[in-house]
Amino acid sequence: MKNYNNIISQLLSLFLLISLLNCNSNDNSFDGGNIPLFTESDMSKIHGNSEKSWRITEFINDYYNPSDALEIEFSCLADDEYTFSSVTNQFSVNLGVDKCFGKNDDGIFTADVEIFDGELVFMDASDGETIYLRYSRGYMNADGTAQGISIRYYTLAALSETRMVFYRGKIKFGNYKEAIVFEAI
Repeated sequence: MKNYNNIISQLLSLFLLISLLNCNSNDNSFDGGNIPLFTESDMSKIHGNSEKSWRITEFINDYYNPSDALEIEFSCLADDEYTFSSVTNQFSVNLGVDKCFGKNDDGIFTADVEIFDGELVFMDASDGETIYLRYSRGYMNADGTAQGISIRYYTLAALSETRMVFYRGKIKFGNYKEAIVFEAI
């Protein structure tokens, strides 16, 4: 009987230790379990099997640094129109009136021309086989002697016929530190 009590005591201690190790309330790691992976066929919701236009309704950047000349604010994106096509991975943007970099003037040159390039791809990358968005935005001066560009990849986190969310970084689902939220037009 003494052996049973000793074995039960050791098993209870083991289960308690395992429980304590699994209950870390400061765990900010990404487990990937709650963010769905999308198939290549899901791209049809984005381009509508032909062409479909979207507008950015929210731009999240918790790491915003106003002294960085390549930082983007939501106000300059709100009037842009993005068109995704079933024919090509590249998408087009009709830049609105409010430019993201048109006011950059550091005393050496002025950002006269805004540069934009983007691509929607289905690939196997760090977050798994799913849909990714390459979003590149920058500027150059009129004579092309000075320029800057920011190139970022975002992973699709949510998709419906009228809304899509792309995020960056290690997150828990819905707790975005960097994200672009689109709404269909």
